[in-house]
Amino acid sequence: MIDCGMCGHAFTQQEGAACRSGCPVAGSCGMVTCPACGYEFPPESKLLTLLTNLVRRKPEAATR
Repeated sequence: MIDCGMCGHAFTQQEGAACRSGCPVAGSCGMVTCPACGYEFPPESKLLTLLTNLVRRKPEAATR
């Protein structure tokens, strides 16, 4: 799931893949568009996703 930095709406990669009409690069830029508010932003890097997942799991492991 992707969270929009502008409105906080959570959506899937497929929902955010739609390029805005009139885009000069016709969707090849890789930008993600929020389906709720239309805010465009670059996708989260794989390294950042990995680090975020590791940090989120750490407190769960400490409670066991």
